[in-house]
Amino acid sequence: MVQGSAVRWRRVTFGVQRLAAYGMQYHRFVLAGMILLYALLLFGGLTFKYLHWGQGYDQIDYQQSIWNTTQGRFLEISHYRHTNHLWGMDFIPAILLIVPFYALVPSALTLNFFQATFMALGAWPVYGIARDRFQGSPLAGLGWAAIYLLYPSLWFVTMSAPWQPRTLAIPALLGAFYMLQRRRWWPFLGLLLLALTARTDVSLVVFAFGLLAGLWRLGRRWTLPPLLLGLAWFYLSTAYIVPAFYRDDYQPQAGQIGQSYDETWPGTSPQLAYYSHLGNSAGEIVVTMITHPFDTLQLMLTPPKLRYLFLMLLPLAFLPLLAPDVALLASPILAMNLLSTRVHQFTIREQYQALIIPGLLLAAIIGGARLWSWWRERDKQGGRDNRQAAFLALGGLLVYTLAVNLLLKNPVVTTLRYREDPARIAVMEELRTMVPPDASVATTSFLAPRMMPRRAIYYLPHGSMFPPLEQAEYLFIDTRASALQETSERRDFVTEIRTSPEWSILADRDDLLLARRVVPDE
Repeated sequence: MVQGSAVRWRRVTFGVQRLAAYGMQYHRFVLAGMILLYALLLFGGLTFKYLHWGQGYDQIDYQQSIWNTTQGRFLEISHYRHTNHLWGMDFIPAILLIVPFYALVPSALTLNFFQATFMALGAWPVYGIARDRFQGSPLAGLGWAAIYLLYPSLWFVTMSAPWQPRTLAIPALLGAFYMLQRRRWWPFLGLLLLALTARTDVSLVVFAFGLLAGLWRLGRRWTLPPLLLGLAWFYLSTAYIVPAFYRDDYQPQAGQIGQSYDETWPGTSPQLAYYSHLGNSAGEIVVTMITHPFDTLQLMLTPPKLRYLFLMLLPLAFLPLLAPDVALLASPILAMNLLSTRVHQFTIREQYQALIIPGLLLAAIIGGARLWSWWRERDKQGGRDNRQAAFLALGGLLVYTLAVNLLLKNPVVTTLRYREDPARIAVMEELRTMVPPDASVATTSFLAPRMMPRRAIYYLPHGSMFPPLEQAEYLFIDTRASALQETSERRDFVTEIRTSPEWSILADRDDLLLARRVVPDE
C-alpha cells in the first residue's frame, strides 16, 4: 500500500510539473483564455436570463438613461418621484462611456456584454499583482486570476443585474493597486479617477487607498491625493451634485434616528438616506456610531450579518484575515452593508458586494503571499525547497474555490435550471406586443426589462418614492411577483385593478394581467 501511495504521489508530482511548465511557457495565452471564457460564460448567462424574462427592474434606470441620451434626452429616467435624471439617483459619469456603443447596438445585450467584460478584465491586474507577490511566478499569477474569476460573489454580482456601473470600478481599483505596488504614480491616480466615475460609494474605497498608503509609509504623494479625492468626491456628490438634479417641486424630508429609510427616501441624499436610522448626514451618522458604540455593534453583528461575513470570506479560505492592512480597501463598503437595515446589502447574492470584492481578493493574495513567505523561510532553514507543495497548495485552493462556488448555487447554473416555462414566456411575448412602444406602462419587476426601450416606465407595486400611478397608460402585472405578496394592501391591489372602472382588462391569463387606462370619453 505504501508503494502504491508513492507511485500515485509521483504521478501527481509529475502532473503538477507539467502543468507548471505549460503555465510558465504559455501564461499570457492561458490568462487571455481564462478572461475570454469567463466573459463568454457570463455574457451567455446574462443573455439567457434576459431572453427568458429573468432580469429584474434594476436594468431600467441604466438602459433607459442611456437610450434616452441617444434620443436627445440626456440621462432621463422615469423611475422616481424626486428626479427625472439618472444623476438625481447617483452621480455616475462613467455611464456616458457606454452611450456610443449602445447607439451602435441599441440592445440590452450591449449592457450584458460590458457587464461580463468589465468583470472578466479584473483578472488581468490580479495576475500581475499575484505574480509580483510570489517572486515573479506566472503560475501563481494564473492561479490567483482563476481564483478571482471563480469567486462566488463575482458571479452573483455579474448575474444579479444586467449592468451595474460598479463593475467598471472593479478592474480599475485592482489596476490601481497594481500600480501602487509597482510605484507608478500617474497610472495609479488615473485609475482611481476612472473608478470614481462609476458610483459615489467608490469614493470611500479611494479614500481607503490613501489610508493604506499611509500605513505602508509611502509618503504624502501617495497618501494625500486618494484621501482628498475620496472625501471631496463623496461630499460634493452627496451634498451638491445629486441634490441639484432633484425636481424643483420635490421637497426632501429629513428622517429621524431609528426611523425606517423607506418613509423619507431619498431625503437630501439617496446614498445617505438608507442610514436615516443613524442620522441625516455623514457627520450625524459618524457621531451616532461614536457616541453609541454598543448599539452600533449590535446593529452590525446580527446573526444574518455574521453569516454574510462568513460567506464572503469562506471562498478565499479566510486568507484576507492575514492581511488586515490590505483588507482596509474592503472595509468602507463592508461597514456600509453591515450598518444597513436593508437585507439586500448583507447577502453575497446582490450587487452591493461589488466594491468589496477587490479589497478581499487583494487581501487574500497578500495574506497568501505572507503565509507562503513564512513557509518558504521555514523550509529553507530545514534545507528543503518545497515548490511542488506550494503549487499543490495553490491548486488545492483553486479547486476549493470552485467547490464553494458550486455549493453556493452558481447563478448561471441556477438560471439555466430554474427558467420560466416556455408556454408562459409565449404569453408574455404576446402581451408585450399589445402595448404600443410609445405608451407609458407600469409593470412588476421581471416584466419591466422586456418592455424597454421606452421613455416612460414605472414600477409596481406603487410606493411613495415612485411617480403617481395615474401617469401610466398601461399596467402589465405578474400577479405571482413576490413584491405583490408582501402585505395585504399589495395583495388586494390586483383585485382592485380587475374591478376598477378606470382600467380596461385586455388580458388576464397564466397569472399575467394586462390593463389599459380607460379614457373618459370612451
